[in-house]
Amino acid sequence: MPWLGFPVAVDLVNTIVMSVPEVDLLTTEEELAVWAGAEAGRIVDVEATRGHLEEVRELRGHVRTALFAAAEGRALPAEAVAVLNRASAAAPSYPVVSPDGLAEDVVVQEDRFVRLRAAVARSAIAVIAGADRDRLDVCRAPSCGMLFLRRGAAQKWCSDPCGNRSRVARHAQRRR
Repeated sequence: MPWLGFPVAVDLVNTIVMSVPEVDLLTTEEELAVWAGAEAGRIVDVEATRGHLEEVRELRGHVRTALFAAAEGRALPAEAVAVLNRASAAAPSYPVVSPDGLAEDVVVQEDRFVRLRAAVARSAIAVIAGADRDRLDVCRAPSCGMLFLRRGAAQKWCSDPCGNRSRVARHAQRRR
């Protein structure tokens, strides 16, 4: 999964590949479990059911709407904001410190799937309302359109291969 490594919410949105036709990488419970496993340490691992898959795909739609609005400088849609806030609030947590000085969050919710949804929502909220909002962008490479966090102000592509495709397309256009 080459898109992994951005905030969890961005990684989830990028499970829709913006090719023609669009490709959804979360169509089965197994694919959801693989994605959640690949995000290990950032979200909880779950035994995914068909219902879980549909709920994650619905949440992904709202996260996608909110993140694209943020990346494009548009107002956040009220429905997406409400869904993110509800999902985040469904798994309350509080920080504690251990005797060795390390902090961890204690989650007051036993349902692992509710915790997964909350982690995705909190990731989206952190990107939208945090310092990363100014770095959030949409890849400008032909047939990409994935979300990414720019490393620098001039970065236009999510990856080197997308940058190469863009340069090749621009070169071919000039030669015509």
